[in-house]
Amino acid sequence: MSDVVTCFNGRAQKLLELHLATGFRKYFIWFKAKLQGSPIALIQEGKDLVNYAMINAIAIRKILKKYDRVHYSKQGQAFRSQAQSMHIEILQSPWLCELMAFRVNLRETKAISGKALALFEGCYLTFNDGKPFLSCELFDSVKLDIDLTCSISLAGVYEGAVHLDELSILLRRSCREYWEQRLEKERVERVRQAKQHWESQCQASIGL
Repeated sequence: MSDVVTCFNGRAQKLLELHLATGFRKYFIWFKAKLQGSPIALIQEGKDLVNYAMINAIAIRKILKKYDRVHYSKQGQAFRSQAQSMHIEILQSPWLCELMAFRVNLRETKAISGKALALFEGCYLTFNDGKPFLSCELFDSVKLDIDLTCSISLAGVYEGAVHLDELSILLRRSCREYWEQRLEKERVERVRQAKQHWESQCQASIGL
């Protein structure tokens, strides 16, 4: 599971660099992309990655449920709980959230052609009781909703956190008030963590 998520994250990160690059780096990446395949092919890969993550998660859940049913055990359920606590379940990947936001952002970009726009149907930013959600539909009976009010970092507050640039762009465009409040909360959290870090360093240096 860890290897699958690592591979997924790497491919998603590479794809998103194409959309977020600026200046000379943007032209360089686009030039490489045209050598490797058309922009529409890369957009298709973004859709395929999201679909792959959802199908993979569904398959693992079914396998674990069947294992418990056949062996009259709860080991499958325990395995899934352990995977979630270790953050190696693919639906927990911040890059999945970024890919979904990427698809919504590109759909709202006027420069995208009608053919490419068709590739981005199925992912939406929705609101429920004033809370923003990213929703993605794979089939009629399969839908993924990500609560954007949970502990997803827009600015990389926590150690090793992913900077969710696509999500930040989407929220800034669609719900600016929430976006500004979220950034302020994360700014306060960064200051608190920095203060905590330096206090621990000072205590260690004087032997406390």
